[in-house]
Amino acid sequence: MFLTEYRNNGFNAAKREACDLANKADDVIQNTEDEFKCNYFLVIVDGAISAITKRFDQINTFNDVFGFLYDVEKLCSVPDLEMLNCCKDLEIRLSDNDKKDLNGYDLYEEILIFRHLIDKNTTPLQVLSEIKKTNAFPNLNIALRIMLTIPLTSAGAERTFSKLKLIKTYLRSTMSQQRLTGLATISIEKELSEQLNYEDIINDFASKKARKIKEL
Repeated sequence: MFLTEYRNNGFNAAKREACDLANKADDVIQNTEDEFKCNYFLVIVDGAISAITKRFDQINTFNDVFGFLYDVEKLCSVPDLEMLNCCKDLEIRLSDNDKKDLNGYDLYEEILIFRHLIDKNTTPLQVLSEIKKTNAFPNLNIALRIMLTIPLTSAGAERTFSKLKLIKTYLRSTMSQQRLTGLATISIEKELSEQLNYEDIINDFASKKARKIKEL
């Protein structure tokens, strides 16, 4: 890893940069080399290494639980016994005391049937779309929906709150919850909203208003 190598070999380069900055600012270096290394350099680099390691541990945990569902090509070739163990493990992970989101053995049987009906190059999202059309395989449906909606980072939630600050300003303090939700959705899902045909939406809105006027 770059940061691990930088922690072991990057101190001299960081020290030179710090000395250059201090000389440009006409400041006298008060700290010793060891104090700078222990109190600044190692603290910053160790913090970065810890954060990245934690993030990759979360991704590895996610892969251990849902990995057999994410790779459709692998799903079609996994041995039956290994598939059964993965399904049972997923049932345990999605259980809370007596409550559980799915049945592991039923999921196993659904996968055995479904993997003969799906193309190996299909993505999990496309698989979910096909399942919704058939209105079958309920356990596989639940497992895929949970897998595809679990956020690996908090960046999405943080961006949502950032958007809310821009939308609900002082001048819009009396905005209703329904309108706030609609504006936030449009702002957050900007890529999808840019594909909308606004003329159709305006015409649809105008036709509804026109019908109300006629009724009056």
